[in-house]
Amino acid sequence: MLEVCTYRLPFKQPFRTAGDEFSHREGIVLIYKEGDIEAYGEIAPLPGFSDESIEQVIEVLKVNYDHLEESIGSGDGKQALSMLDQIHQFPSLSFGIDTLLHDLQAKRAGRPLGTFLFQHFPKTLKANATLSIQEPAQVVSRAKALVDQGYKTLKIKVGKNFNSEFKLLQDLRNQFPDIALRIDANQSWGKDEAIQNLKALDSLNIEYCEQPVHKDHFSDIAAVQEAVKIPLAADESLRNKKDAVELSELKAGRLFIIKPMLLGTLDTIFVTKRTADTHNIEVVVTTMLESAVGRAMTSILAAGLGNQKRAHGLATGSLLDKDISSDKWMDNPVVRFREKAGLGISLDKEGLKKLF
Repeated sequence: MLEVCTYRLPFKQPFRTAGDEFSHREGIVLIYKEGDIEAYGEIAPLPGFSDESIEQVIEVLKVNYDHLEESIGSGDGKQALSMLDQIHQFPSLSFGIDTLLHDLQAKRAGRPLGTFLFQHFPKTLKANATLSIQEPAQVVSRAKALVDQGYKTLKIKVGKNFNSEFKLLQDLRNQFPDIALRIDANQSWGKDEAIQNLKALDSLNIEYCEQPVHKDHFSDIAAVQEAVKIPLAADESLRNKKDAVELSELKAGRLFIIKPMLLGTLDTIFVTKRTADTHNIEVVVTTMLESAVGRAMTSILAAGLGNQKRAHGLATGSLLDKDISSDKWMDNPVVRFREKAGLGISLDKEGLKKLF
């Protein structure tokens, strides 16, 4: 039996980027029951980032619910996923269904999903902490708390006021000389502005800068990377396999930030990883502020596909005031994967609203 549920989870405080502010996170959780097995998947398009909306996804699920439920039960879930992916091209929908299918397969086999998917799967993985745009004193205070918790890598959102942000980054570097600092501009700069700002940051040992310019301006990313020493990471620009090829061939950055919820099926994600490897581009995997279901799957993909020397953007559950699971193993400076079958989490269904 397939259940489709929704959630609405508030953030502890509004999460701000250069272009958006979020007070809560909404999404859909798929639950498939088979005997004693419950398998999960999450569909959570993010406004301002995803092209599809949660309302559009719900309509597709309503129309295709009976066929999808029957296909999963008969073993034809992959074919149903392929059909929906080709017709609608809603990456979050495809990622959620594919997560469910793989969680179900792993639980049927009685194996953790990480070792089910990957021949060589680490037991642990480093995670970074993310600091949203706030008053500098708040950011420094929060950074200190995170470092005290054990985080070795901090990602700072920038793009509102560079002079203020430059001083903030100087303060953070002075206070935490051994911490890795990475920044995320969320498309907020033009090409020349990005070059000027990133050159000004040369002395601060910035690990890398995510998406300094508009997501569609691939050639600008390449031009900025050629002009500056700080490595650039394609984030919002990376939305499908075609983007991965074009970014690679243009040498538009040295890293790919893979957001599974933004890419879609596991096949698409694996092909993107192979493209990166072919062009000597590093891969860092991050969440899109999802619930525990999406974060668990993203953590598994980060461990299987990402650069093991880098910290990955997984610990975003700490930004939520509540969640749909009490499992927090993915929300720590070091992610320690569980031996439990499948995704390795249990759901608190009181936090879910059943739709159909």
